[in-house]
Amino acid sequence: MLGSVNVTLSFCLVITLIITNFFGTSGNKFLAEYRGQKNAENFILILKILIYAPITLLSFISLSIYISWENISSYFSLPADMIIPILFFIYFRTSYIILRRVFYGAGLVKQYALNEIIADITMLFILIIVCFTYSNQFLLHCYITSYLIFTILSITTLYFKIPKILKNLKKDRKIEKKLVLSKFLKYGFISMVGTVASTGTGYISVLVIGVYLSSSQAGIYSLVITIVSILMFIPKLATQVLLPEFSKLFGENNKKDISILLRDSLKILVFLAFIICFLVFFFSDQILLFFGSDFKAGSLLLRLMLPSVFIRIISTPFVSFLSGTNFIIYPNIGGLIILFISILLWMILVPSFELIGIVIGYTAGILIGIGYQIYMAILKLKIEFSSFLNV
Repeated sequence: MLGSVNVTLSFCLVITLIITNFFGTSGNKFLAEYRGQKNAENFILILKILIYAPITLLSFISLSIYISWENISSYFSLPADMIIPILFFIYFRTSYIILRRVFYGAGLVKQYALNEIIADITMLFILIIVCFTYSNQFLLHCYITSYLIFTILSITTLYFKIPKILKNLKKDRKIEKKLVLSKFLKYGFISMVGTVASTGTGYISVLVIGVYLSSSQAGIYSLVITIVSILMFIPKLATQVLLPEFSKLFGENNKKDISILLRDSLKILVFLAFIICFLVFFFSDQILLFFGSDFKAGSLLLRLMLPSVFIRIISTPFVSFLSGTNFIIYPNIGGLIILFISILLWMILVPSFELIGIVIGYTAGILIGIGYQIYMAILKLKIEFSSFLNV
């Protein structure tokens, strides 16, 4: 059952990644940048794009999935009767990510955190009921309910908060819609390609198992990749905070504070990465046994994936710096490297080594791709990097 659920989730998450990383990442950056420039007109334009464009695209994608569902469900081993919950999941998951990016770009982190806590507690409560009543068919509905609650709370919050933000911005500036749209679309496309390739590698690896390996293997690997995804919450959360802050400082042309932010955040994340990976390595057996003795076989898989966890965490300030300034192309080249290396190694290793081959391909792709991103960040900092070391 776990394997089937995670293959279904991975299918949904790959689709939402495309939309959210096109609109969400670009919106996050430019909302923060124009807020730093105190440009009300451009801020409002970006906000309108984030509201209307994803809804239009989601409608088209949902219709396409609905029409082609028989072929899609058969190929990826998805439950044929789950089409409606899957479409709801895709829609509200996308809304959740886009609204979260709006909160960070608008500097409303506390308000986002409160809405997130309420939605997550609700989801946890419903999930406990579903697990204790063995209502496995409603696992996806737990996520949908959480995202729906977050969406309602967030729309209400933004309705009251956005006018207050606009009061601190300068109005009556000449707006160049074509220029703003061009920058937004270019950044969004580059970000989408690279981030989907990088982040989507984990989801794609589950789909590869769904196609080539057994459901029991999919269940073991899905649990391991889920644990890794939980650990990835740290760099994801740090990125949500750091990227708009780098963009804001970039909009203010404040190079000194960019260097300080990079240095201080790196120190914290290196410490956290070491502690987390150390604990998971030595307690991997106990962690997996918590979910049942059948999953203990995934201990080696989890340990082999820890290098990818470590480098992802410590790379966050570097990648956020590149993404929040003028160097977005480099994180996304790194993302493509991750995907291509992983797929190449999966083709070579999976037939002989099965799950070990999946993990080796995933980890090697992450190490090479993220290593490239860190190298390019250091290279592009140049003089700023020297001052960063000595601030």
